[in-house]
Amino acid sequence: MIRFIKLREEHLEQVLEWRTQEDVTKFMNTDIEKDMNKQREWFRRISNSETDAYWIIEIKEKPVGVISLNNIDHVNKRTSWGFYIGEEKYRLYGGIIPPYFYNYIFSTYDFHKITAEVIEGNSNVIKLNFLHGYRMVGVYKDHIFKNGSYMDLNLLELLKEDWLKLNKFQKYVCEFEK
Repeated sequence: MIRFIKLREEHLEQVLEWRTQEDVTKFMNTDIEKDMNKQREWFRRISNSETDAYWIIEIKEKPVGVISLNNIDHVNKRTSWGFYIGEEKYRLYGGIIPPYFYNYIFSTYDFHKITAEVIEGNSNVIKLNFLHGYRMVGVYKDHIFKNGSYMDLNLLELLKEDWLKLNKFQKYVCEFEK
């Protein structure tokens, strides 16, 4: 039912459409222009990156969003990540997408830790992260400038051992295209 497809050039128009939707971009650290040339430049950059990996989230064979690893650090076995669901009627899956992702990355990449940054006002994602075993490690005050004002950025981390202790999410396993 849920699959993660490696991001390809054929997905770029849809990803740009999702990423520039007001209900998606309001919780992103950055805002982007609706510009396909810049989208292609971004794709070339991340495609050649050794510190980033992107997938399309597919539910019931329908592309619905994007999930990514960022700042991959193989030496210290840590990474950051992010995701969004661009298709509104599939947002109810937002709570179950991360367990599939954590099980994949903690086993395949053998990371020790994953970090998350959650912009002020996105309290549902903070609650979800706590449910998945994260702990709050700090707040960058007035860190993001959006819509004419500064916003705080919440910093969270999840250790592999804390994820595995939860045990209730271990059955969430699915295909990740490489």
